[in-house]
Amino acid sequence: MAAIAAAMPLAAQVGDENDSLSAAGLHAKGLNAERLGLTELAERYYRRALEAPGGDESGLTQQQLGILLEQKEYYADAAAMLSRSGTATAMAHQAFCLIQLHLLDSAWHCAERALEADTASALAMTMMAYVETERDQHINAIAWANRALKANPKFARGENVMGYIQFRKGNHTEAMKHFKKAIQLDSTLADAYYNLGTLYCIRNSQEMAIKLLKQGLRRNPRNIRLFTALGEAYRMRGDAPKAMECYNQILEYDSLHTPTINRIGTLYCDQGHYERAIAFHKRALNIKPDDATAYKYIGKAYTKWGKPDKAIQSFIRSTNISTSDPETYMYLAELYGQQKKGERKQQSAYRRAARLGNKEAQAWLVKKGLSW
Repeated sequence: MAAIAAAMPLAAQVGDENDSLSAAGLHAKGLNAERLGLTELAERYYRRALEAPGGDESGLTQQQLGILLEQKEYYADAAAMLSRSGTATAMAHQAFCLIQLHLLDSAWHCAERALEADTASALAMTMMAYVETERDQHINAIAWANRALKANPKFARGENVMGYIQFRKGNHTEAMKHFKKAIQLDSTLADAYYNLGTLYCIRNSQEMAIKLLKQGLRRNPRNIRLFTALGEAYRMRGDAPKAMECYNQILEYDSLHTPTINRIGTLYCDQGHYERAIAFHKRALNIKPDDATAYKYIGKAYTKWGKPDKAIQSFIRSTNISTSDPETYMYLAELYGQQKKGERKQQSAYRRAARLGNKEAQAWLVKKGLSW
């Protein structure tokens, strides 16, 4: 933390720098800012590098900026930036972002292209494993994870994805072993801390989660995902003020971070402060008008508030922006089921969720003798 504090004056100097810096020079400054944990400064350097004469012929600046956006959970923006880089690493990270957006076919093609560009890429193999896991094809997923670990036996991300596969299979003890091994192999791997911390939370071991996530944050002082997971751990422990501290810490680093603004809204929703919750989700929409998640959370707040018509409108607006989230269709199906003449709309919503792989929707349709 001392290194970060010592470097803070750099932020004030950005506007005073000579605009004639080369793209390579700006890229180097971006890398240095990242090493110091100054992600906002790094992002500015990378964007300036892309605008500088010569731009980013290697694709490395686009790759680095895309990965930075991925770490901030701006998955759609990250995927778009990474698609502009032709490197195998960029394509593998693009696949990860597309997985988070539930675009599994596109993610598979990106991981495939990454492997074509570098047949020995353990990172691309782990992305193949992730996609297969999300498709519930666990045998294929394990095969890809093993290929990644064979290509690089000390590949921490390979152990991390193996842990995720075991988690999805319900083997929590085995999953923990792999997450812990990933951390042993790379003590800076934020995803492993995030996954293990989340697993502790699921097992109602919030204190263990908090301890681990704080350890991860000592290695990654400004990692937004780890602060998010820490906030969730406090939230599950029933400590809303501590959760809010985590979210506010993120907003100190990035005041326009819409995922965090939405999480604050959900925290207020949990407390029954529905108007305040909706106000935060609308604040996110003012920053990002096409934020499907914000509309979904507004729908959830209206549902809890006992205003189903407004909830339905919000959920529909969410699906108009993004058609890849099965959860939103499930909320719609439940609300349509409460309407006197909502049966056909309910079936349609369940079908949309089922096509996206939602098991509950599929079971409902099977029970009714309906296909999807």
